[in-house]
Amino acid sequence: MEELRRAVEADVPALNALMHASRAYDGDYRAMLDGYFVTPAQVARDLVVLAERGGEALGFYSLIVEGEPELDLMFVADAAQGRDLGRRLFNDMRNQARARGFTSVRIVCHPPALGFYRRMGAVQVGATEPTGRVTWARPVLQLAP
Repeated sequence: MEELRRAVEADVPALNALMHASRAYDGDYRAMLDGYFVTPAQVARDLVVLAERGGEALGFYSLIVEGEPELDLMFVADAAQGRDLGRRLFNDMRNQARARGFTSVRIVCHPPALGFYRRMGAVQVGATEPTGRVTWARPVLQLAP
């Protein structure tokens, strides 16, 4: 089973490699990740939790904990999908949010992930307008931890 732990600066290359290898961002969606990278400052500021097995990064999430709580990123390696890792990561994020006293977590999601977030209990409350290189609307959801 994968170990979940708080990411540290040394994990940044593995987080970026996992994120940029995701087939969920193939085709038109690739533009969303072009030039975007997790930074050491983000790992220090936000709650970034890494799932790994045998030293291999298999998934992670980033929860913004300052200001309005938001699930900023969540990725599961293509080879690790279908094994309940996404659910484990999401539930860990939910528990972390609850422990911090958050009453709501905002999620601006990748359109193909909408079904997953709904199954996890998030409720769609709107959508973003297309901007810049993101030429499609993105669902906005709220989760009551």
